[in-house]
Amino acid sequence: MKKKIKTWLIHLLGGVTVEESKNSSKGHYRIGIFFTLADLKHYADSLNGKPADEWCKKMYEYICGRQELFNGTDEERPTAHP
Repeated sequence: MKKKIKTWLIHLLGGVTVEESKNSSKGHYRIGIFFTLADLKHYADSLNGKPADEWCKKMYEYICGRQELFNGTDEERPTAHP
């Protein structure tokens, strides 16, 4: 029942659910994944030469920052270009 109400509200506001998005435009979903991975690889490459502990910490912070960006939080976010 909860899921139906949530879906109805999403549709009422002109949106689509995550599942609908994945199913209706698999090509767009794959493009999004491609660009996400390219972004992560670019940042990982920019950390080349850093000590392992520092590399891991910075990479983890970057990934968390990207998640916050897509979740809409206003916390300070790391950039792709150090």
